[in-house]
Amino acid sequence: MLKRISILLSSALLLQACASGVPGVIEQPKISIQNIGLQDISLTEGVAVVTLNVANPNAFPIPLKGIQYGLSLNGHPVASGDQAQDMSIGARQEMPINIPVKLDFMQLLQLAPEAMKTRSLQYDLTGAVKLPFISVPFQRQGGVGVHQ
Repeated sequence: MLKRISILLSSALLLQACASGVPGVIEQPKISIQNIGLQDISLTEGVAVVTLNVANPNAFPIPLKGIQYGLSLNGHPVASGDQAQDMSIGARQEMPINIPVKLDFMQLLQLAPEAMKTRSLQYDLTGAVKLPFISVPFQRQGGVGVHQ
């Protein structure tokens, strides 16, 4: 029993080191957004596919448990979700991960007058990649021009 407790405490300390990213011990994965594209568009909804690039700087594989995300357009939340994953990112490897984000066109239509007036649409994508005991956040903001 004492051995189990010491293993649990050691694991907790190791994961805390991972959360703070102790150099030379365990480092957090690096997350970047590669691409955002549209797919499967209908009259009522569409699916945007966000491709994240997750890089593991460690000398050992790390398990990926899921991804949380939220998307706002011109300051209005239009999509959010929590996608379960069950994969491993190899030691010192990078892996692209696609996240399908459902968009409701009724919400998007409400944004159309403002977007046409300013001729731009500002987006804010936030979220976190979930590992076994920590989450690594990501965020990207930007804008796209709107044409009539």
